[in-house]
Amino acid sequence: MAGIVVGASRRFNVRVYSAIMRENTLKQRLYAGKPAFGVMCTFPSPPVVEMLGHLGFDWILLDNEHGSITVDTGEGCIAAAELSGMAPIVRPVGNRPEIIAPFLDRGAWGVQVPHVNTADEARAAVDAVKYAPEGHRGIFSGGRPAGYGFKGTTADYAKEANRNTLVCLMLEEVTAIENLPALVTVPGVDVYFIGSGDLSQSMGHTGQQAHPDVQQMMERGVKLIVDAGRIAGCSCPDNLVPKFLGLGVQYFHSTVSRLLQHGSVAYLQSMRQAAGASK
Repeated sequence: MAGIVVGASRRFNVRVYSAIMRENTLKQRLYAGKPAFGVMCTFPSPPVVEMLGHLGFDWILLDNEHGSITVDTGEGCIAAAELSGMAPIVRPVGNRPEIIAPFLDRGAWGVQVPHVNTADEARAAVDAVKYAPEGHRGIFSGGRPAGYGFKGTTADYAKEANRNTLVCLMLEEVTAIENLPALVTVPGVDVYFIGSGDLSQSMGHTGQQAHPDVQQMMERGVKLIVDAGRIAGCSCPDNLVPKFLGLGVQYFHSTVSRLLQHGSVAYLQSMRQAAGASK
């Protein structure tokens, strides 16, 4: 048969694979001292996630706590974020290994764990995220983050996963702020994120994120985090972001609904003004 040489010595091209994961560009950015701007998405839509990445967001928060994103639907969103150069972080519904690990096994670059109030709870979150010797996450080297087991060794993958995976703790109650001197000593935590919504509720000012008492508590928390040499994040109204940048906060996110609202209001206002002017 034409094109086939029989009996000749054969050369085989052998590909050598390594267990090096994708570099976590979000962690790199934060540890370089730069701010990182993300967006929270509460519903599973890989095309929307991909568009947000192409628009230039540094990271996306896929919300399993308050949204409809699940382990099954989250995997496509994680892949879409990676495809468009955006770090996929998941907010699980709770601080338990059986909730956290499945999202990491499907490729999430990190987790933003809600309602962490004590150093013991912080250590539990790290323990759920990290493989031995830094934690007790169940080993699995047959999924997306490990190249489905086709690349390198399990030991190399575990080492890279520990280095690359981001651990963010959400401090959402007064108790958490009061416990920050102990919380900031926990190894393995990358970001301490002050959630102003639940914090306002715990202070008796539900929904009043700009209330002077809430702002004072947030500022106190940020100072404790930054003075300890750790990375701070927070949620706040957009007009307060410059203030918190000035205080040393690096990790912020908006929401898909807020972006839709701002874009829609601006568009409709300009279109209706144009329509009125044309009469």
